[in-house]
Amino acid sequence: MKIATLSNAAVGHTTRWVETFRARGHEVQVWSLEPGPAALGAHRLPAAPLPGALRYPLAVPALRAALERFKPDLIDAHYVPNYGLMGVLAGFRPLSVTAWGSDLLITGPRNLLQRARARAVLGRADALIADSDNLGAAARQLGAPAGRTHVIPWGVDRERFAPAASREPELIVSTRMHEPIYGMETVLAGASRVLARWPAARLVIAGDGSQRAALERLAAERLPADRVYFTGRLDPDVMAALLGRAAIVLSASWSDSTSVSLLEAMAAGAIPVVSAIEGNREWVQEGDGARLFAPGDADGLAAAVERALLDPAWCATARVRNARVIAERGDARVNMARIEALFESLARGNAR
Repeated sequence: MKIATLSNAAVGHTTRWVETFRARGHEVQVWSLEPGPAALGAHRLPAAPLPGALRYPLAVPALRAALERFKPDLIDAHYVPNYGLMGVLAGFRPLSVTAWGSDLLITGPRNLLQRARARAVLGRADALIADSDNLGAAARQLGAPAGRTHVIPWGVDRERFAPAASREPELIVSTRMHEPIYGMETVLAGASRVLARWPAARLVIAGDGSQRAALERLAAERLPADRVYFTGRLDPDVMAALLGRAAIVLSASWSDSTSVSLLEAMAAGAIPVVSAIEGNREWVQEGDGARLFAPGDADGLAAAVERALLDPAWCATARVRNARVIAERGDARVNMARIEALFESLARGNAR
C-alpha cells in the first residue's frame, strides 16, 4: 500500500507508527506542520503563525497538491481535530483517523470549537482507531459510527521491552512527558516522601516537555540531589533497558487512554504505580498487576509505592500476571497487524 500519514512529526509515536508500516513493506510518506527527525523524512507543510484552528486548515491546499502527486491508497491521519480535519478537507479517501486520547477525552469535551471539529471528522472518516475502550466510547459519543470505530491498542515491542537479567530493588522511574496532564508535581511530591523513608531508593525521571525546568527546580528544593536524575528523552533501547531493571514505574496522569508507557513497564517487569483513571484500569487494578492511587494524591502515591516495596512476593506475582496480559492483549506485532488488515480492507474497498 501507499500510505499518506498526516501527523505531528516531532512526536515519537509518529516515528514508531510509520517505522512499523515501512518495516511491513508499505510505502509511507509523512506530511506534518511540525519538524521531525531527519530519518523520518517528513514533508513539511506551511505553518502560518496563527492559532491551530486556522493554521492546520490553511495548510490543506499544499497537502492536497502533494497527495495528488503521491496518489495514496489510504490517508492515515493522527489526532482528530487537526490532522484528522486536514484529512477530511483534503478530500482523499479512504480516510482512517487515529485518536490519541486527549483530543477526545479532554480537549473535545472542554472546547466547543474542538468538539465541533471532532464531530465533523468522526462523522466523515471511513475508520476511527482508538487504543482503549474509554477512548472508543468518547469517539462514539462525539458521532463516530459504531461500525467504523475500532478499539485496537497499539501495543508494545515485547522483544525490546523485556526484564533485565537483574533488577534494582529500589529503583523508581518516571517516563511520562513533562506536561500538566501527566501530574509530574504529584510524582515529585510523592517520591520525596518515599526517598525520605527509603535511604537506598533512587528516582530516575525520563522524558521532556514544557515543565521540565520548573520540575527540576522543584526537585532541587524537595529531593536529595544525589538520588534524583533527570535524563531527558531516551532512545527506545535505553528506555527499555532502564525499565527492565527498574523496580517501580510511576505515572500520575490525570487522563489517559491506553498509556504506551504503562504497557512498556508491564512488559519489562517494572511494577506500575499509577493513577486510578479509567484508561489504566483497563489494564491493571489495585492489587492486580499494580498499585493505584487517586489522581493528584501525593500521599496516596507514596503509600502505593511502599505497598509494592514492602511486598516482593506480590511483586513477583504481579510481574508474571502483567507479562501474560501483554502477551494476550498488548503485543505490538499482533495489534499492528490488525490495523494493517483494516487499512488493506479500506484500500480494497476504495479500489472497487
